[in-house]
Amino acid sequence: MKKTDFDSSRYPHTFSCEVHIHETDAFGHANNASYFAYMQNARFDLFKKMDLFNPSNIFTLGHILGHVECNYREIARYNDRLTIYTRVIDISSSSYTLEHVFVREKDGAVIADGKAVLVAFDHPQNTTRPLTAQEKEKLEAYA
Repeated sequence: MKKTDFDSSRYPHTFSCEVHIHETDAFGHANNASYFAYMQNARFDLFKKMDLFNPSNIFTLGHILGHVECNYREIARYNDRLTIYTRVIDISSSSYTLEHVFVREKDGAVIADGKAVLVAFDHPQNTTRPLTAQEKEKLEAYA
């Protein structure tokens, strides 16, 4: 995805972060594992905005990560400021998929993109469950 191909207006959620020194590797690049942490931070910011759980009690979030992937397109370095654009791209009976696009703020370059599949989960019963109508409605607002 080239800079000119990216339409941020199609992504209703944004989350900004900075690449810290401890997140870089020996080459000064943001370590590949850091991108997964950035996506997690963006997801939880989205969950808070959607009022999917009580941030004071993480166990109130009835969704677990089923799959996550990341495609690296360009290098991010220490002190780069990134904006992660997120939208819901699929909602099924018991899961949904989020798409994340990482944009380096100083030049607008798309440096990475990824997807995360979240599964509705009943923690006490230790099993998947259907998404509720209310959850689907909240997710559709970010599609």
